[in-house]
Amino acid sequence: MKALAVLVLLLGVMALLQRPADFSAEEAARRIVAMNYAVYRKAALSFVQANRGFSGEIPLASLTLPTSWRALRPWRSRVQDGFCYVYGEASPQEAEAVRQLFRESLAVGLADQGRIVPVLRHPVPVPAFVPNGSIVSVTEA
Repeated sequence: MKALAVLVLLLGVMALLQRPADFSAEEAARRIVAMNYAVYRKAALSFVQANRGFSGEIPLASLTLPTSWRALRPWRSRVQDGFCYVYGEASPQEAEAVRQLFRESLAVGLADQGRIVPVLRHPVPVPAFVPNGSIVSVTEA
């Protein structure tokens, strides 16, 4: 009976040790970058809502960001021709984490040759000031 109890205890310990983590450290880092982008994007869109008719680059100092927030990438935002573009350097994996955060929105993706990738039926155009390979979000201003 003692042997059976020890066996059950060992099987329980093995089950706990073999439980895979929900996500890796790399995935956690990508999610952190995605959340950092999302906070910046929300502040940029709030600025645009409060300053109707604004056009041009939105200065970081003009955004209302949480006091503890620090940019993990050099995010930028610009209003042009009635659209707000929020963009910045990101790896394809980080861009995918952003897309997942925004529930696979067609207005969020990587800039590639003047459009957002992935492209489905109707490509979303991106102006030349957004560098290829940048994560970009396009919304109406």
